[in-house]
Amino acid sequence: MSSEDAKSYLAKREVPRLFESLMTGLMFHRPDDHLDYLIECLKKVKADKKSHIAWDTFVDIKKRSPLPPISPENGKSRNDRPSSRGQPGSRPHSRGKMGSREKRPESRESKPQSKGSRRSSRSDKIDNKLDPHVGQVTAKLLDHEDTDEPIVLNEQSPLPPISQKIQLPDVPIVLIIGGPGSGKLTQVKRLVDRYTGWVHLSMGDLLRNQIGDKGTAEMKWGMVNDLISKGEMAPEDVTVELLLENLKKHDDAAGFIVEGYPRDMRQVAELDKYINRVDLVVVLDCEEHYLKMRLLQRGAHTGRLDDNIDAVHKRITFFKQNTLPVIKHYDDQQKVVVVDGDRDTEEIAYELARTFDVFFYGQGNLPVVVTRKIEPKPKHQAPFKTKPIGSDEPNKENLDETDKMVRSQAQNVIEIEVKDTGRKEGLPQAPIVFIAGGPGSGKGTQCKKLLERYPDFVHLSMGDILRTQITKHGTADAKWDMVSTLLQKGEMAPREMAIDLLKDSMNENKDAKVFIVEGYPRDKKQLEEFFQHIGGLGFAIVLDCEEYYLQKRLVERGEQTERIDDNLSAISNRLTFFKNNTLPVLKYFDEDGKLVVINGDRDIDEINFDLCSVFDMAFYGKTPQNALLPQGNSGSGALKDAKVVFVVGGPGSGKGTQCAKIVEKYGFTHLSTGDLLREEVASGSERGKQLTEIMKKGDLVPLNTVLAMLKDAMVAKAATSKGFLIDGYPRELEQGIRFEKEVVPAQFVLCFDVSDKIMTDRLLDRAKTSGRADDNEETIKKRLKTFHDITQPVIDYFQKQNKVRMIPAETTVDEIFGEVQKVFDGLAQPGNSTECLKNTNIFFVVGGPGSGKGTQCAKIVEKYGFTHLSTGDLLREEVASGSERGKELTSIMERGALVPLDTVLAMLKDAMVAKAATSKGFLIDGYPRELEQGIRFEKEVRPAKVMLNFHVSDETMTERLLYRAKTSGRADDNEETIKKRLKTFHDSTQPVIDHFEKAGKVKTIKAEGSVDEIFAQVQNVFKDLNIEESKLSDAKVVFVVGGPGSGKGTQCSKIVEKYGFCHLSSGDLLRAEVNSGTARGKQLNEIMEKGDLVSLDVVLQLLREAMLGKLSTTKCFLIDGYPRELEQGKRFENELVECTSVLHFDVSDDTMTKRLLERGKSSGRVDDNEETIKKRLRTFHNQTQPVIDYYAKQNKVNTIKAEGGVDDIFAEVKKFMDSKSW
Repeated sequence: MSSEDAKSYLAKREVPRLFESLMTGLMFHRPDDHLDYLIECLKKVKADKKSHIAWDTFVDIKKRSPLPPISPENGKSRNDRPSSRGQPGSRPHSRGKMGSREKRPESRESKPQSKGSRRSSRSDKIDNKLDPHVGQVTAKLLDHEDTDEPIVLNEQSPLPPISQKIQLPDVPIVLIIGGPGSGKLTQVKRLVDRYTGWVHLSMGDLLRNQIGDKGTAEMKWGMVNDLISKGEMAPEDVTVELLLENLKKHDDAAGFIVEGYPRDMRQVAELDKYINRVDLVVVLDCEEHYLKMRLLQRGAHTGRLDDNIDAVHKRITFFKQNTLPVIKHYDDQQKVVVVDGDRDTEEIAYELARTFDVFFYGQGNLPVVVTRKIEPKPKHQAPFKTKPIGSDEPNKENLDETDKMVRSQAQNVIEIEVKDTGRKEGLPQAPIVFIAGGPGSGKGTQCKKLLERYPDFVHLSMGDILRTQITKHGTADAKWDMVSTLLQKGEMAPREMAIDLLKDSMNENKDAKVFIVEGYPRDKKQLEEFFQHIGGLGFAIVLDCEEYYLQKRLVERGEQTERIDDNLSAISNRLTFFKNNTLPVLKYFDEDGKLVVINGDRDIDEINFDLCSVFDMAFYGKTPQNALLPQGNSGSGALKDAKVVFVVGGPGSGKGTQCAKIVEKYGFTHLSTGDLLREEVASGSERGKQLTEIMKKGDLVPLNTVLAMLKDAMVAKAATSKGFLIDGYPRELEQGIRFEKEVVPAQFVLCFDVSDKIMTDRLLDRAKTSGRADDNEETIKKRLKTFHDITQPVIDYFQKQNKVRMIPAETTVDEIFGEVQKVFDGLAQPGNSTECLKNTNIFFVVGGPGSGKGTQCAKIVEKYGFTHLSTGDLLREEVASGSERGKELTSIMERGALVPLDTVLAMLKDAMVAKAATSKGFLIDGYPRELEQGIRFEKEVRPAKVMLNFHVSDETMTERLLYRAKTSGRADDNEETIKKRLKTFHDSTQPVIDHFEKAGKVKTIKAEGSVDEIFAQVQNVFKDLNIEESKLSDAKVVFVVGGPGSGKGTQCSKIVEKYGFCHLSSGDLLRAEVNSGTARGKQLNEIMEKGDLVSLDVVLQLLREAMLGKLSTTKCFLIDGYPRELEQGKRFENELVECTSVLHFDVSDDTMTKRLLERGKSSGRVDDNEETIKKRLRTFHNQTQPVIDYYAKQNKVNTIKAEGGVDDIFAEVKKFMDSKSW
């Protein structure tokens, strides 16, 4: 018999447990004749046919009383200690299931202690009124047929409770229970990350760690390993011993989250016996099917011994039979909260966090149903009395504020033992101002800007001082090596070192007018050190920022600067430290009336403006310039339907002249921010006087002020103006975003496109008569550079929204205005903006889920050159773009609201107009879903030519969807959900079909057959409508991809020679168009000279024209160096023709670099140097890898190892080419 067989034999018969129980009985009774006693015990076991032997089975055989309890020093046993409620009999009511549409509990009146306290007061738990049905665990896997009677634990007289001898941390204990695979571990990790000080104890991990440490050679742990691998439980004594041991390890814990325990009622008995405390039980409720799938998938990836199919089945069966009674037990005690576990991870995390906020931190009520990713934003009393400068909302009590770092962390006021008694002797007596803010709040940047304005101030940054000292001494010095290590971890330098460095720095600047101390003090001890050794604080300023932006800024800064304390681990530590240690210091300043709070999530200049206002008032007695900030939103309603056009162009572009002509012809009002500022100054108003002061100092006027002035001017003219031209605005992206958000969205951006050479010539010519000092060549060059650097991001941003109207502006004034008129005529006469769609074929495509309409749309695109548009895809792309409209859509969808029809129509129209030049028609997929959508589309965009209705029976659609479910993993591909989706489809779509049927536009396709049979019907429809096939539908296209120096150009030439393909390069096509001298060529030349990217629409148009021009000689095309980005490939296939293959020339970076450097010796190309090559290769990999991955999934990529000679490589190419029928 092998050792494994022996272990299996012993474990199956519970022999170790039998010996343990016999030994326990002996120790308990201490019989005179131990052999007779043992025989009596064994006879008892045999006679009772006990299937399970507990460790204490024999302690009551002789009916002896146990030893008296051993009381601790205070005279109370553990069972007598107050619960965290303070009242042993008081229990919280059971919670209703979360994530369902059940009635929610009402608000609590009392709140438990805050997170900072180690003892959580149970007396402050919720006492809610609930629905009668709430409190029973009756959902999904938790459906249980047991009696409603409470499960009573068998009372025995065991050995004296261990817990009476063990002091455990008196903190909350939360049990997280869920079926195996319910995601308990993932959620617990998120809770522990969110709640500082809470400790996660996973029984599964504890057992696996012990097995790993002890090894299976030890009999006990070998047996445990066998049990776990079979999906069975470890012995109770083992689990409770492990739990107790780990509870004791964490005597400073704020609370414990126990996961994977207890799993049955015996373990509940052990838990009650030795620990006797459970504050809350959270149940993750999941469908059994999903649990199995998750576990098996996890087993395939992780190799966990308990994720095999037999163990999975046993574990789930065990859970239903043994753990559900545990939940029922705690539910009877009204301690259970049930959370729907079959949802998005973020939604579950949100509900769990809200539950913890309610039970242990006194924040808000239990969560309502959400369907969005969100971080909890609790209601609470505002921790600071001071109203934040730069915030639109007053800082009132119980205000549901945005999640600012400072205002979201309510803290008790700290007790300072050392008081500030003024500046100590021997130190400079200049006032001291603390500048505080979370790491990444921009404190350093603002301090530097303050020094520019106040040159006699001195900035003392504790972080900079420490980093300077580390650099000076080096890590060879043991002391500074230690400090460097602390900073890298995000921890503080020793306090005595910090205060000495600060004093030294002050003494080095005895003539300072004001000391601005940044990054100090960071905690209560440092503040006391400051008061003891320096003293004399003037006041403190905090830059209040959202935590998300702090994290983002620090990560980006770390990538750029390589600061030792900007690594991910240190960032997390620093943010946690700030919240737990620095915020209480700021609260102390606030209570002392010495804190100024400034909104730090704004433009740098706006923050600086507010800071300067504070310093002006504090040290110079000037009126704070906050009066310049706009108050309220009066007049916004008058601008609701205003037409606004941003006008952008470099100096000398002629935009002023064109604005004058637009005003004359179209009745628009011309507004220039420069003119408005000058008029305000000249008016002598209070605001004008303040602006004069700002401009005299050379400071920038705050954006808030500019926006207020623009809005005032527009409101004043709204009644008489047909629209507004905002000239020379926005100059920066933030200006455009803020304008559209706070005033009104722009219709479009009118961009006057002129080369730098022409603008320079015009300005120099103007200089002969203007007398302007800035019309000289050197200044012009700087102005043009500034214009391009600042304005290009603006153009790029609005280009993504299809809002840029580019006007070639190098010809005469009248010719330029002719181009302008084309744009404004479309704006002035509604409907003309879709003129380009006048003769376009528009098909609505409808069909139920599983009707196969998506497959058919793809075939239509390929054969007829139509463009396939899906409203769902358009919405997702808009959200991903990060545009203002995308952000609005994100907000709408997070709320679970429907996207307004106006928005959907606008997006469809924009997409169709943008692609009208390259498309033969449009398939609007899955649209209209409701009758109003169809009527509005035909009225506001264009009438549809046909509605293609793919008709399939419900039975067939259901079969297809269930078949798809075998591989898709989609949660909505189950029979119950399919039934609901089909009903929704019929209810909403049938009226649409009926409406268009009356108009004679519906073409019904019987879609029960094969893909080709269905497409044959589609072709008949197109034939009846006289829609010709796309001339490119039969074209064979090979995308050729490879890095610079991969030799793909050489190989393309050989393919052309041997196989007669047409070789097309987008670069060659662009250069040929420029050399042609056409109007389009001239425009492209200007774009390329400026280093701007040519739009994808133009590239596709050039490729289409070139391919059509070659169809008479070949239908096979090599598209060289294309696509460089995934979007290019998708657009090509959607608007031209599907690619047949992707030929990928794979070469190492070293080889490509050597080839390019060799070429550089004779080519004279400026980009054939090592530094540039490195950048080009990095760009290639970043952009092209997603392309290769995308087409690899479609089995279209053919990789050619291209390290050898030209002929060797071509031999591989020929194998690929000969394997295809061209």
